[in-house]
Amino acid sequence: MGLGHDLQAISELEDARSLLEPDVFFTAAELAYFEHSASPKQSLAAGFSAKEALFKALPAMEDWFWTDAELVHDARHAPRFQFHGALAERLSREGWQVAVSLSHSGGFVSTVVLVTRAPSP
Repeated sequence: MGLGHDLQAISELEDARSLLEPDVFFTAAELAYFEHSASPKQSLAAGFSAKEALFKALPAMEDWFWTDAELVHDARHAPRFQFHGALAERLSREGWQVAVSLSHSGGFVSTVVLVTRAPSP
């Protein structure tokens, strides 16, 4: 269905203060997660990279906002997207599921997002 990859240099986001405005690119919960992580700049870069990769994996769509795709983490800190609004409705209507993988190394974050059809019940 769709595959997206993004490579983000952590240093490129050091002065990107506009990314820290709640409910513009990230939800307040995402920003709180980044702030309280062991490496806030690395976490912010990972969140940015994940959304860029998602944008590349999805077909052209209108009427959704960056905060409709919220990056959350399970108890093992594995990332996944939680969808809201128009994007959640579209994914549900189309029967699509999204997988995300993040990796950090050498001042970079690499993200792969895969959009596939959900298995039939």
